[in-house]
Amino acid sequence: MNIAILGFESLGRKLYEILIAKKSEIYRNYDLNIKYILVNEIPDIALLPNNATTDFKNIINDNDIDLIIDVLNNDKSFEYIKEALYSSKHVITTNFDVIASHYVELQAIAIDMNVKLLFDGAVGGGMSIINNLLMSSTYNEITKIEAIFDDDINNLLTLMSKYNLSFNQALDNISLTVDKQLDFEGKIQAKKLQILSMIAYNTTINYDDIYRYSISNIDSDIILVSSLLGYKAKYIASSYFNQSYINMTVEPVLVKNTDIFASTENRYGIIRYYGIYSDAVAFYGKNDGDVIANAIISDIKRVLSDYRQKFMPRYSHIVSGNRHLVSRYLIKPKVMNDFFKNIAEKNLDNIIVSSPISGDEILEHKNEIQFYARIID
Repeated sequence: MNIAILGFESLGRKLYEILIAKKSEIYRNYDLNIKYILVNEIPDIALLPNNATTDFKNIINDNDIDLIIDVLNNDKSFEYIKEALYSSKHVITTNFDVIASHYVELQAIAIDMNVKLLFDGAVGGGMSIINNLLMSSTYNEITKIEAIFDDDINNLLTLMSKYNLSFNQALDNISLTVDKQLDFEGKIQAKKLQILSMIAYNTTINYDDIYRYSISNIDSDIILVSSLLGYKAKYIASSYFNQSYINMTVEPVLVKNTDIFASTENRYGIIRYYGIYSDAVAFYGKNDGDVIANAIISDIKRVLSDYRQKFMPRYSHIVSGNRHLVSRYLIKPKVMNDFFKNIAEKNLDNIIVSSPISGDEILEHKNEIQFYARIID
Protein backbone atom coordinates (compact mmCIF):
# COMPACT_ATOMS: atom_id res chain seq x y z
CA MET A 1 0.00 0.00 0.00
CA ASN A 2 1.37 3.38 -1.04
CA ILE A 3 0.89 6.25 1.40
CA ALA A 4 1.17 10.04 1.21
CA ILE A 5 1.53 12.06 4.41
CA LEU A 6 0.27 15.65 4.26
CA GLY A 7 2.30 17.69 6.71
CA PHE A 8 5.73 17.27 8.27
CA GLU A 9 5.56 19.36 11.42
CA SER A 10 5.81 17.66 14.83
CA LEU A 11 2.97 15.15 14.33
CA GLY A 12 3.82 14.34 10.72
CA ARG A 13 7.48 13.86 11.61
CA LYS A 14 6.61 11.62 14.59
CA LEU A 15 4.29 9.51 12.43
CA TYR A 16 6.96 9.17 9.76
CA GLU A 17 9.58 8.10 12.32
CA ILE A 18 7.27 5.45 13.83
CA LEU A 19 6.26 4.05 10.45
CA ILE A 20 9.86 3.84 9.25
CA ALA A 21 11.16 2.33 12.50
CA LYS A 22 8.30 -0.10 13.17
CA LYS A 23 6.91 -0.80 9.71
CA SER A 24 8.00 -4.42 9.59
CA GLU A 25 6.66 -5.10 13.09
CA ILE A 26 3.32 -3.30 12.81
CA TYR A 27 2.48 -4.33 9.26
CA ARG A 28 4.49 -7.51 8.80
CA ASN A 29 1.92 -8.98 6.38
CA TYR A 30 1.70 -5.87 4.20
CA ASP A 31 3.96 -3.96 1.86
CA LEU A 32 3.76 -0.43 3.21
CA ASN A 33 5.48 2.39 1.32
CA ILE A 34 5.56 6.10 2.19
CA LYS A 35 5.75 7.50 -1.34
CA TYR A 36 5.20 11.21 -0.67
CA ILE A 37 5.39 13.72 2.16
CA LEU A 38 3.74 17.07 1.48
CA VAL A 39 5.60 20.01 3.04
CA ASN A 40 4.99 23.74 2.89
CA GLU A 41 8.46 24.52 1.59
CA ILE A 42 11.81 22.85 1.14
CA PRO A 43 14.39 25.29 2.57
CA ASP A 44 17.00 22.57 2.94
CA ILE A 45 16.23 19.34 1.12
CA ALA A 46 18.98 17.59 3.06
CA LEU A 47 16.89 17.89 6.23
CA LEU A 48 13.87 16.16 4.67
CA PRO A 49 13.21 12.68 3.31
CA ASN A 50 13.89 12.37 -0.41
CA ASN A 51 10.19 11.82 -1.11
CA ALA A 52 9.20 15.32 0.10
CA THR A 53 7.17 17.51 -2.26
CA THR A 54 5.48 20.91 -2.07
CA ASP A 55 2.96 20.12 -4.83
CA PHE A 56 -0.25 18.29 -3.87
CA LYS A 57 -0.90 17.57 -7.56
CA ASN A 58 2.03 15.14 -7.55
CA ILE A 59 0.14 13.13 -4.96
CA ILE A 60 -3.42 13.36 -6.22
CA ASN A 61 -2.45 12.54 -9.82
CA ASP A 62 -0.49 9.45 -8.81
CA ASN A 63 -2.78 6.46 -9.32
CA ASP A 64 -0.50 4.31 -7.17
CA ILE A 65 -1.38 6.24 -4.00
CA ASP A 66 -3.88 4.22 -1.92
CA LEU A 67 -4.02 6.25 1.29
CA ILE A 68 -3.60 9.92 2.18
CA ILE A 69 -2.92 10.82 5.81
CA ASP A 70 -3.74 14.45 6.61
CA VAL A 71 -1.96 15.95 9.61
CA LEU A 72 -1.83 19.49 8.23
CA ASN A 73 -4.69 20.76 10.40
CA ASN A 74 -5.00 23.93 8.36
CA ASP A 75 -7.42 25.53 5.89
CA LYS A 76 -6.16 23.43 2.98
CA SER A 77 -7.16 20.13 4.60
CA PHE A 78 -10.81 20.18 3.53
CA GLU A 79 -10.11 20.59 -0.19
CA TYR A 80 -7.25 18.08 -0.09
CA ILE A 81 -9.44 15.49 1.66
CA LYS A 82 -12.35 16.09 -0.71
CA GLU A 83 -10.14 15.75 -3.77
CA ALA A 84 -8.51 12.61 -2.37
CA LEU A 85 -11.87 10.91 -1.76
CA TYR A 86 -13.09 11.81 -5.26
CA SER A 87 -9.86 10.23 -6.55
CA SER A 88 -10.78 6.92 -4.82
CA LYS A 89 -8.09 7.26 -2.17
CA HIS A 90 -8.66 6.34 1.47
CA VAL A 91 -8.21 9.24 3.90
CA ILE A 92 -7.12 9.44 7.53
CA THR A 93 -7.27 12.88 9.10
CA THR A 94 -6.63 14.42 12.52
CA ASN A 95 -8.39 17.67 11.55
CA PHE A 96 -11.31 17.96 13.99
CA ASP A 97 -12.43 21.26 12.43
CA VAL A 98 -12.94 19.64 9.02
CA ILE A 99 -14.77 16.64 10.48
CA ALA A 100 -17.02 18.82 12.65
CA SER A 101 -17.89 21.17 9.77
CA HIS A 102 -17.95 18.86 6.74
CA TYR A 103 -18.36 15.26 7.91
CA VAL A 104 -21.69 14.58 6.18
CA GLU A 105 -20.44 15.92 2.84
CA LEU A 106 -17.12 14.06 2.99
CA GLN A 107 -18.60 10.80 4.23
CA ALA A 108 -21.15 10.83 1.41
CA ILE A 109 -18.28 11.05 -1.08
CA ALA A 110 -16.37 8.27 0.70
CA ILE A 111 -19.37 5.93 0.60
CA ASP A 112 -20.06 6.75 -3.04
CA MET A 113 -16.42 6.15 -4.02
CA ASN A 114 -16.17 3.01 -1.85
CA VAL A 115 -13.24 4.30 0.21
CA LYS A 116 -12.72 4.91 3.92
CA LEU A 117 -12.73 8.21 5.81
CA LEU A 118 -11.17 7.65 9.25
CA PHE A 119 -10.45 10.18 12.00
CA ASP A 120 -9.73 8.39 15.28
CA GLY A 121 -6.93 10.86 16.10
CA ALA A 122 -9.13 13.94 15.63
CA VAL A 123 -10.62 13.76 19.15
CA GLY A 124 -9.00 12.48 22.32
CA GLY A 125 -5.50 11.84 21.03
CA GLY A 126 -4.78 8.14 21.43
CA MET A 127 -7.85 7.35 23.55
CA SER A 128 -9.60 5.78 20.52
CA ILE A 129 -12.91 7.31 21.61
CA ILE A 130 -14.14 7.78 18.02
CA ASN A 131 -14.06 4.11 17.09
CA ASN A 132 -15.39 3.05 20.49
CA LEU A 133 -18.41 5.35 20.07
CA LEU A 134 -18.98 4.23 16.48
CA MET A 135 -19.27 0.66 17.73
CA SER A 136 -21.03 1.32 21.05
CA SER A 137 -23.69 3.67 19.68
CA THR A 138 -25.02 0.96 17.33
CA TYR A 139 -26.45 -1.00 20.29
CA ASN A 140 -26.15 1.29 23.33
CA GLU A 141 -28.33 4.38 23.52
CA ILE A 142 -25.86 7.07 24.67
CA THR A 143 -27.40 9.63 27.01
CA LYS A 144 -24.53 11.82 28.20
CA ILE A 145 -20.98 12.85 27.30
CA GLU A 146 -18.59 14.80 29.53
CA ALA A 147 -15.04 15.67 28.53
CA ILE A 148 -11.91 17.64 29.31
CA PHE A 149 -10.37 18.01 25.86
CA ASP A 150 -7.99 20.91 26.49
CA ASP A 151 -4.93 19.71 28.38
CA ASP A 152 -3.42 23.22 28.57
CA ILE A 153 -6.50 24.77 30.19
CA ASN A 154 -6.63 21.80 32.56
CA ASN A 155 -2.97 22.38 33.42
CA LEU A 156 -3.68 26.06 34.11
CA LEU A 157 -6.51 25.19 36.52
CA THR A 158 -4.28 22.57 38.18
CA LEU A 159 -1.57 25.18 38.79
CA MET A 160 -4.10 27.65 40.24
CA SER A 161 -5.48 24.99 42.59
CA LYS A 162 -2.23 23.35 43.72
CA TYR A 163 -0.10 26.46 44.20
CA ASN A 164 -2.72 29.11 45.00
CA LEU A 165 -1.80 31.10 41.89
CA SER A 166 -3.80 33.83 40.20
CA PHE A 167 -4.99 33.27 36.64
CA ASN A 168 -2.16 35.35 35.18
CA GLN A 169 0.48 33.74 37.41
CA ALA A 170 -0.61 30.27 36.29
CA LEU A 171 -0.66 31.44 32.67
CA ASP A 172 2.95 32.60 32.99
CA ASN A 173 3.93 29.09 34.08
CA ILE A 174 2.46 27.34 31.04
CA SER A 175 4.78 26.70 28.13
CA LEU A 176 3.09 26.54 24.74
CA THR A 177 4.39 25.81 21.29
CA VAL A 178 4.82 28.92 19.13
CA ASP A 179 1.72 28.25 17.03
CA LYS A 180 -0.62 27.27 19.87
CA GLN A 181 -2.98 29.54 21.80
CA LEU A 182 -5.11 28.71 24.80
CA ASP A 183 -8.77 28.08 24.00
CA PHE A 184 -10.26 30.32 26.69
CA GLU A 185 -13.59 30.58 24.84
CA GLY A 186 -14.05 26.83 24.36
CA LYS A 187 -14.21 26.97 20.56
CA ILE A 188 -12.00 23.92 20.02
CA GLN A 189 -13.69 21.95 22.78
CA ALA A 190 -17.06 22.70 21.19
CA LYS A 191 -15.90 21.33 17.82
CA LYS A 192 -14.72 18.10 19.43
CA LEU A 193 -17.93 17.79 21.43
CA GLN A 194 -19.85 18.31 18.20
CA ILE A 195 -18.13 15.29 16.63
CA LEU A 196 -18.66 12.95 19.58
CA SER A 197 -22.28 14.00 20.03
CA MET A 198 -22.98 13.57 16.31
CA ILE A 199 -21.85 9.95 16.58
CA ALA A 200 -23.34 9.21 20.01
CA TYR A 201 -26.81 10.58 19.25
CA ASN A 202 -26.82 9.78 15.51
CA THR A 203 -27.68 13.36 14.59
CA THR A 204 -26.39 16.35 12.68
CA ILE A 205 -25.37 19.22 14.97
CA ASN A 206 -24.94 22.91 14.27
CA TYR A 207 -21.81 24.25 15.96
CA ASP A 208 -23.46 27.62 16.64
CA ASP A 209 -26.10 25.91 18.82
CA ILE A 210 -23.48 24.79 21.36
CA TYR A 211 -23.39 27.14 24.35
CA ARG A 212 -19.93 28.36 25.38
CA TYR A 213 -18.88 30.36 28.44
CA SER A 214 -15.31 31.58 28.86
CA ILE A 215 -12.95 30.34 31.56
CA SER A 216 -10.87 33.54 31.40
CA ASN A 217 -12.57 35.35 34.33
CA ILE A 218 -11.89 32.63 36.88
CA ASP A 219 -9.84 33.87 39.84
CA SER A 220 -8.17 32.52 42.96
CA ASP A 221 -11.27 33.34 45.07
CA ILE A 222 -13.36 30.95 42.96
CA ILE A 223 -10.69 28.26 43.26
CA LEU A 224 -10.49 28.72 47.05
CA VAL A 225 -14.26 28.68 47.64
CA SER A 226 -14.62 25.63 45.40
CA SER A 227 -12.00 23.82 47.46
CA LEU A 228 -13.69 24.75 50.74
CA LEU A 229 -16.95 23.28 49.42
CA GLY A 230 -15.26 20.02 48.39
CA TYR A 231 -15.07 20.67 44.63
CA LYS A 232 -12.52 21.36 41.91
CA ALA A 233 -13.04 23.76 39.04
CA LYS A 234 -12.70 22.28 35.54
CA TYR A 235 -13.45 23.46 32.00
CA ILE A 236 -15.79 20.78 30.68
CA ALA A 237 -17.54 20.08 27.39
CA SER A 238 -20.78 18.18 27.94
CA SER A 239 -23.90 17.04 26.13
CA TYR A 240 -27.09 15.49 27.51
CA PHE A 241 -29.68 13.77 25.33
CA ASN A 242 -33.28 13.36 26.53
CA GLN A 243 -35.11 12.42 23.29
CA SER A 244 -36.66 15.89 22.84
CA TYR A 245 -33.47 17.94 22.65
CA ILE A 246 -29.75 17.90 23.42
CA ASN A 247 -28.16 20.19 25.99
CA MET A 248 -24.65 21.04 24.78
CA THR A 249 -22.26 23.29 26.67
CA VAL A 250 -18.61 24.18 27.13
CA GLU A 251 -18.36 25.97 30.45
CA PRO A 252 -16.65 26.04 33.85
CA VAL A 253 -17.92 23.23 36.07
CA LEU A 254 -17.35 22.25 39.70
CA VAL A 255 -16.89 18.51 40.20
CA LYS A 256 -16.69 16.73 43.54
CA ASN A 257 -13.23 15.89 44.79
CA THR A 258 -14.20 12.21 44.60
CA ASP A 259 -15.01 12.43 40.88
CA ILE A 260 -12.38 11.07 38.47
CA PHE A 261 -12.56 14.43 36.66
CA ALA A 262 -11.21 16.12 39.80
CA SER A 263 -8.11 13.90 39.76
CA THR A 264 -7.51 14.52 36.04
CA GLU A 265 -4.75 17.08 36.35
CA ASN A 266 -1.85 18.72 34.54
CA ARG A 267 -1.69 17.92 30.80
CA TYR A 268 -4.15 15.04 30.81
CA GLY A 269 -7.63 14.84 29.37
CA ILE A 270 -10.63 12.61 30.00
CA ILE A 271 -13.79 11.64 28.12
CA ARG A 272 -16.71 9.88 29.82
CA TYR A 273 -20.02 8.74 28.40
CA TYR A 274 -23.12 7.05 29.78
CA GLY A 275 -25.58 4.77 28.02
CA ILE A 276 -28.82 2.91 28.64
CA TYR A 277 -26.98 -0.42 28.55
CA SER A 278 -23.76 0.63 30.27
CA ASP A 279 -22.56 2.47 33.32
CA ALA A 280 -20.01 5.25 32.91
CA VAL A 281 -17.30 4.46 30.34
CA ALA A 282 -14.20 6.65 30.66
CA PHE A 283 -11.14 7.27 28.48
CA TYR A 284 -8.08 8.97 29.98
CA GLY A 285 -4.80 10.12 28.48
CA LYS A 286 -2.62 12.76 26.88
CA ASN A 287 -3.16 14.56 23.61
CA ASP A 288 0.40 14.84 22.32
CA GLY A 289 2.07 13.76 19.08
CA ASP A 290 3.04 10.25 20.18
CA VAL A 291 -0.46 9.15 21.14
CA ILE A 292 -2.11 10.81 18.12
CA ALA A 293 0.40 9.02 15.88
CA ASN A 294 -0.67 5.75 17.51
CA ALA A 295 -4.31 6.54 16.71
CA ILE A 296 -3.34 7.11 13.07
CA ILE A 297 -1.51 3.78 12.98
CA SER A 298 -4.64 2.06 14.29
CA ASP A 299 -6.61 3.71 11.48
CA ILE A 300 -4.05 2.47 8.93
CA LYS A 301 -4.76 -1.04 10.17
CA ARG A 302 -8.47 -0.42 9.61
CA VAL A 303 -7.77 0.68 6.05
CA LEU A 304 -5.90 -2.58 5.48
CA SER A 305 -8.70 -4.66 7.04
CA ASP A 306 -12.26 -5.41 5.95
CA TYR A 307 -13.53 -2.71 8.34
CA ARG A 308 -16.20 -0.50 6.79
CA GLN A 309 -16.86 2.89 8.35
CA LYS A 310 -20.29 3.79 6.96
CA PHE A 311 -21.69 5.97 9.74
CA MET A 312 -23.97 8.74 8.50
CA PRO A 313 -26.11 10.72 11.01
CA ARG A 314 -29.76 9.88 10.56
CA TYR A 315 -31.53 12.53 12.64
CA SER A 316 -31.55 16.29 13.17
CA HIS A 317 -32.28 16.67 16.87
CA ILE A 318 -32.78 20.09 18.43
CA VAL A 319 -29.73 21.41 20.28
CA SER A 320 -30.75 23.81 23.05
CA GLY A 321 -27.38 24.89 24.44
CA ASN A 322 -27.68 25.30 28.21
CA ARG A 323 -31.26 26.61 28.28
CA HIS A 324 -32.92 23.51 29.77
CA LEU A 325 -30.11 22.54 32.13
CA VAL A 326 -31.24 22.84 35.76
CA SER A 327 -28.42 22.88 38.26
CA ARG A 328 -26.90 24.62 41.22
CA TYR A 329 -24.26 27.21 40.34
CA LEU A 330 -21.35 28.88 42.04
CA ILE A 331 -21.78 32.54 41.07
CA LYS A 332 -19.67 35.63 41.61
CA PRO A 333 -22.04 38.55 40.86
CA LYS A 334 -20.82 41.95 39.78
CA VAL A 335 -23.33 43.44 42.24
CA MET A 336 -25.26 41.45 44.88
CA ASN A 337 -28.79 42.39 43.76
CA ASP A 338 -32.16 40.89 44.77
CA PHE A 339 -32.00 38.11 42.17
CA PHE A 340 -28.78 36.69 43.57
CA LYS A 341 -29.95 37.15 47.17
CA ASN A 342 -33.15 35.23 46.43
CA ILE A 343 -31.47 32.24 44.77
CA ALA A 344 -28.56 31.99 47.25
CA GLU A 345 -28.36 28.83 49.33
CA LYS A 346 -25.02 30.02 50.68
CA ASN A 347 -23.24 33.37 50.57
CA LEU A 348 -19.49 33.08 50.97
CA ASP A 349 -18.06 36.60 50.92
CA ASN A 350 -20.18 37.68 47.90
CA ILE A 351 -19.73 34.38 46.08
CA ILE A 352 -22.98 32.45 46.25
CA VAL A 353 -24.04 28.86 45.85
CA SER A 354 -27.42 29.04 44.14
CA SER A 355 -30.45 26.86 44.53
CA PRO A 356 -31.21 24.82 41.37
CA ILE A 357 -31.90 27.21 38.49
CA SER A 358 -32.17 26.83 34.74
CA GLY A 359 -29.72 27.84 32.08
CA ASP A 360 -32.36 30.27 30.86
CA GLU A 361 -32.09 32.15 34.15
CA ILE A 362 -28.29 32.21 33.87
CA LEU A 363 -28.59 33.65 30.37
CA GLU A 364 -31.11 36.28 31.52
CA HIS A 365 -28.68 37.57 34.16
CA LYS A 366 -25.40 36.79 32.41
CA ASN A 367 -24.35 40.44 32.10
CA GLU A 368 -24.70 40.80 35.88
CA ILE A 369 -22.30 37.91 36.57
CA GLN A 370 -18.53 38.27 36.81
CA PHE A 371 -18.04 34.50 36.76
CA TYR A 372 -20.01 31.33 37.28
CA ALA A 373 -19.45 27.59 37.31
CA ARG A 374 -22.16 24.93 37.06
CA ILE A 375 -22.07 22.43 39.93
CA ILE A 376 -22.24 18.69 39.23
CA ASP A 377 -23.42 16.85 42.38
